[in-house]
Amino acid sequence: MAEPAGVHLAQHGTQIFVYNNIRTNQIIYSLTRSLNNHTSLKQLPFLGKKTVPSHLRKDLWQPLCLVSFPRPLQGLQAYRRLREFRRLHETSYPLSLITQTEGPHKGQLHSTKKRGKILMDQKANSVADLAAVLLRAEDKLETEKPEPDPEREEERRINKVKKREEAKKVWMEKFKARGKAMGIEFDAIKAEEYWRKREVRREAWLRETEERQNDPQLKIQKRIEAQEKNIKRVRGMQKAGQNSAMRWDPQPYVPPGVEGVKISWANLLDADLAEQWPAAVEHDGLSKHRYTAAFPVLEEDGKILEGGKKEGDVPVELLVTGGKPVSEMRA
Repeated sequence: MAEPAGVHLAQHGTQIFVYNNIRTNQIIYSLTRSLNNHTSLKQLPFLGKKTVPSHLRKDLWQPLCLVSFPRPLQGLQAYRRLREFRRLHETSYPLSLITQTEGPHKGQLHSTKKRGKILMDQKANSVADLAAVLLRAEDKLETEKPEPDPEREEERRINKVKKREEAKKVWMEKFKARGKAMGIEFDAIKAEEYWRKREVRREAWLRETEERQNDPQLKIQKRIEAQEKNIKRVRGMQKAGQNSAMRWDPQPYVPPGVEGVKISWANLLDADLAEQWPAAVEHDGLSKHRYTAAFPVLEEDGKILEGGKKEGDVPVELLVTGGKPVSEMRA
């Protein structure tokens, strides 16, 4: 039975697939496992002749890594940042990057073909960008508030004092009218004292309310409670059969940060291209996909041996075409 469309929509953004061209080291980011030829080629800028291929070849574009996020919003934000950083690398680079540093033409720009090769090589930059995006999320730089403006703060304070003075005048008139209705003579000193006590209680209440609203644990608890109510509502609709498109459990709330983020590398050594990674990020290896010939099948005496190994677990190097050991081909 096929899953409803709501399930796929809810998972959109939880994974970022990073593909690398093994010849030019160009990078393509994708939110889906399969690359769309039209939309993927739009990510590659024109840097000279033959820098943008006419179509994507499955034997050249290999997975670099797979980044998994606990919730879609984290993945979509990281995807947007990675696309922005990569575009800056390819369009706003330092002039020294494409300048010759030795030889008879020292100080001159490289040829158009050489410049294209240099700017297409974005593998190391992409790994460093991924680490920077995750470090930024860990430090919560996305939600940092700007520094307050002293002039605006002073203006707000003056307006607040004026409003309280107007409120005091209104309260004094009401207090005087209430005493007159009860036959009590108005006492300005007592009225001032009552107003002062009332303001102290009000300030304490406002301070307590602000602390409670800014408590991160309380915010998380409220969002978890809202998610639980949503889950109960959806399950009730599922039992009643009111809406078949809602027959899936919503994802629980995940606190911001990089907790639960996992990176699966095709080559774990590529992670060393970044200087620093968040401690909470998990690194793992990526299993071989169907377009690689790293573990070919070898036929021997009519039997098929997986992994290209003979008896005794002795590895055999095979060519992608021909299926013969390299030693025999060289001989």
